[in-house]
Amino acid sequence: MSNIVRRIVTGLVFLPIILPLLYITPLWTFTAFIALVVLVATWEFLTLSHGNDPLGGGRGVLLSVMFCLVAWYTRFGQDHAGWFTLACVGLVPLALLFSLVRPARIPTAFIETGALVLAPLYVGGLMATIAAMHDLGSRSQGAGLVVLTLMIAWFGDTGAMAFGKVFGGPKLYPAVSPNKTWSGSLGGLIGSVLGVVFAHYVYLPSLSLTEGVPLALVAGSVGQLGDLCESVLKRSAGVKDSGGLLPGHGGILDRIDALTFSAAVVYLSLRTGWVTLV
Repeated sequence: MSNIVRRIVTGLVFLPIILPLLYITPLWTFTAFIALVVLVATWEFLTLSHGNDPLGGGRGVLLSVMFCLVAWYTRFGQDHAGWFTLACVGLVPLALLFSLVRPARIPTAFIETGALVLAPLYVGGLMATIAAMHDLGSRSQGAGLVVLTLMIAWFGDTGAMAFGKVFGGPKLYPAVSPNKTWSGSLGGLIGSVLGVVFAHYVYLPSLSLTEGVPLALVAGSVGQLGDLCESVLKRSAGVKDSGGLLPGHGGILDRIDALTFSAAVVYLSLRTGWVTLV
């Protein structure tokens, strides 16, 4: 349970940073914060694939941050579609060119090139949905949607850990994550739903519970899959955590693995009209 306490404390430390960026400071500052998160998370991601290769990792970080900013600026092609198309199409040749100009890395070029393409899409692209979400509706609504997404992911993560510790039971997917249980998965969904209920009654009344609860269940479930996907990558690299920057959480990538998937669901639900604000 001490790990749960560390996670809660870490979250409370970040609240005074995130909330002013969402509600008070100029809009661009939150996007800059997202870009910083992408920078660190991409570095952790490429450490898994590139090992001790700061030059290769640095190039991948640049690609990821640039893709994130282009995706946010163009709203994933809804505005300035040409720039977004160019960013998508340009990822592959740029990654291949990096391998071409570094012949000493030829033995690992296949894996590293794939990682250089995946990182901008996985980290930069999915995190861009959070930055784009901040611009939906009014300033308070956009900020509320971002906080809602954070709560769906992080309440779900804490609920999963608490239920797993208390109830235990059959393992969810032991080949990938031996500590996760079915009871933990259920607790995670309960936590995500509680996050939506809290949002509705406290800071986002424009999101009805009839739409918010199903959104929490879908986004929470997909977020748990995102957590498992990152676990596969870490197991492949032979590490437990992507980094050690956050006490109780591991690295930044460990903290956003579920969030990136949940954010994509929330953003797409809003953009397609499946979820509307009153």
